[in-house]
Amino acid sequence: MKSDSDRTRRRLLRTAGLTAATGVLAGCLEESTTDDPGGSTDDGDGDEPDTGDETDGDDGSGADGSDGDEASDGDGTTDAADADSETDPEDGETEPTETDREYEIEPGTEILFGGETTEWVGLEPSAIEGVANPTLVLEAGEEYTIGWTEGDGAQHNVEIWDENEDVVDGLETELAAEPDEGQRLTVTASEEMAAYVCHPHTITMQGTIRVRSGEYRSS
Repeated sequence: MKSDSDRTRRRLLRTAGLTAATGVLAGCLEESTTDDPGGSTDDGDGDEPDTGDETDGDDGSGADGSDGDEASDGDGTTDAADADSETDPEDGETEPTETDREYEIEPGTEILFGGETTEWVGLEPSAIEGVANPTLVLEAGEEYTIGWTEGDGAQHNVEIWDENEDVVDGLETELAAEPDEGQRLTVTASEEMAAYVCHPHTITMQGTIRVRSGEYRSS
């Protein structure tokens, strides 16, 4: 009886031990599954972890605009390119302004201006209309009329100067606020003539006269 009882007790102990071991094993498996619900963070495929900021990395367009392109003003060109295209002509030379251009005046022409404190404004002939202080090219020995027929209410006159800023052959008019026939000079072009000027406003109301010898060439 004693040996049968001993055998029965050992069987029970072994059964209890197996049951306990099974429970422990099941607990371990459940714990490992709970700790890694979506699978391991290292997915074993060689990819680095997703940091959340890779969506704009492929095209190189970072938040700071560093996508490899220069800043654009919206028309596909950079501001610098626009500035160059606006200021530099295609041939690389500076285009003359209206004031820089020379205007050949046909002999016998009336050359008339509007008197503005800031400038002489061309009225006639049509080639100089609207041009500020245009350069006049006259033919030596030919006769012209130079004067002003419109004003801004300020006192103006017209004088013909040489290179030393002296009046040539008394060619000057009296000061006037309202121009009349007395504000026109009939001149015979000579090489000493260098400028037409308003005496009170010599800084701003002064244009160049260039007198040349030879046949007049119509433009």
